[in-house]
Amino acid sequence: MKKLLALAALALCVLLPQPSGAAPLSAEDKRALKAIEAYFDGLTTLQARFLQVSNQGATAQGILSLKRPGLMRFEYDAPSPVLLVSDGTWLIFQDNELQQTTHVPLGSTPLAVLVEDPVDLTENLEVLEVIRNPGVIRLLMRMREDPEAGMIQMVFSDAPLELRQWTITDAQGVEVKVALLETRKGMELDRDLFKPRDFESGNFIDK
Repeated sequence: MKKLLALAALALCVLLPQPSGAAPLSAEDKRALKAIEAYFDGLTTLQARFLQVSNQGATAQGILSLKRPGLMRFEYDAPSPVLLVSDGTWLIFQDNELQQTTHVPLGSTPLAVLVEDPVDLTENLEVLEVIRNPGVIRLLMRMREDPEAGMIQMVFSDAPLELRQWTITDAQGVEVKVALLETRKGMELDRDLFKPRDFESGNFIDK
């Protein structure tokens, strides 16, 4: 189960191939994208409980913290040994049980949209579909420069606009869904929160 949790967390960073065709966006689609960009640009800090579920049977919970621009932290509840932090350049995956660290360029993952400044959903991402239902907006996206690198669907509530969840699906059909709960915005967050820790001392690693 710990291995499945680790793989599911790493899937937030690295996506596997899943081809799909893009359809032209309507004027209404483009207005929805501009509203979502404005929503992200208006965020300074955010914290939420998250529930992560994989269709392989792995589940985990924890706390997501954002401090824009650039900083992000997924702190998983015990007994998960996993920590994910973004320092503005790297998305850093730490397995504290195995004492292993993996660095992924932040800009190579679609989750960079959460902390980039300003947010442009069409610069690094290709929006394949905008689905609007009563009270809900869904975006299906992939990396623009590497369309075979994977897919992500983001789900927002409407009126008020709020990010609620995202789902990542790889070519083998493995699906990782992250839902946000108890979202709060505008609090003070120390920058040290977004630094990885040294395995032996437990101290923050300054870069």
